[in-house]
Amino acid sequence: MTALYGNSSIARVMIAVGLATVFCLPLLGCGSAVGQDQTSADLPKLKKPPLFVQAGVAPQYVFAVEPGLLSEASRTVPAEMTVYSVPRLELTRDLVCDFADRVGVSVLPEYRTTMAETVDSEYISLTVIGELTANLLTDESNVGPDDKFVSLIESRVGEIKGDNLVMLDMTVTESGNFTINLRGAHPDPAGNPSTEEDALAIAERFVEQSGLLPEGCELGGVSSSAYVPGPESAGGKIESRAIARQVVYQRYLDGYPAGQFVVQVNGKDEIYYVYRNARNVTPLASYPILTAEEAIEALEDGRGSVTGPALPGARLEATIEKIKLCYDQGAAGIPYETMQPSYWIEGNVAGYEDGFRALLPAVRPEHLEEE
Repeated sequence: MTALYGNSSIARVMIAVGLATVFCLPLLGCGSAVGQDQTSADLPKLKKPPLFVQAGVAPQYVFAVEPGLLSEASRTVPAEMTVYSVPRLELTRDLVCDFADRVGVSVLPEYRTTMAETVDSEYISLTVIGELTANLLTDESNVGPDDKFVSLIESRVGEIKGDNLVMLDMTVTESGNFTINLRGAHPDPAGNPSTEEDALAIAERFVEQSGLLPEGCELGGVSSSAYVPGPESAGGKIESRAIARQVVYQRYLDGYPAGQFVVQVNGKDEIYYVYRNARNVTPLASYPILTAEEAIEALEDGRGSVTGPALPGARLEATIEKIKLCYDQGAAGIPYETMQPSYWIEGNVAGYEDGFRALLPAVRPEHLEEE
């Protein structure tokens, strides 16, 4: 069975080797990309990522570029970048149960027998019920030997009784992405978030013991992750108030951003949500890519996806302030055959407080299939 999990070492985090040897799916290949000695004409054409198939720049945008931005980009943009294939997982009952076990929940035998052995789909989304067998989802100081963590049992499973029973809402895609919610451990709207230090320590312990962190990840930072309306200010404005924290790990392929792994912690120091949008990949081949100047021209020609202000019938002046390369992962549940480099472009729009953001394929158009 192909496993879902990868592992890596990052700053202040080390994955346990004993866990990794059973479940590790290498996300990065060793050595150079397959087919790198091919000539450009020999490279197979690629399907455009789903994000770009029916996208287009609104015709009212007129782009300018901040001085020096293109010359800076030309020094760092390579002539070629690796395109990765996205291998598919077989979505099985064993895979789901192994995944639950990784986060410290042993699926009850009575429930396991109700699950299909194999799911012929692009993703599997279900609720599993099990016993909390490890403290990966909770802060050690908050859980005593006699505590009942959660007691939420679905009636369709029957009369199952016991301490430390939990429910996990899980979605696992065939490309390796997943989400997991611990039912009943949501943030308290009346409570306060954990400190950044505590949230980071909890997340680091979780990734160290679970082995779920994808290979190539680095610690990105800690921020607020859930908000409720706060008290009204003296000026009558209601400010939002944070009630949870999230710890973000950024994955990189060849030094370029390529997805994230996120752990969210509520005010009781419980991990209530874990999210991975970092697809399993293996090197396919190196492809020529657009220069930064060509990328901007392609954006003007409607070969990208743009989000920003829009005014029907008007020509809006936009200034490009940032242009960089990445491996955009797209929405977690959308199937991708390949993971291709993309240009991420953003800037301001004259007369608007909000700016624009754009994505477009970086692989040269002659290597992409026609729509």
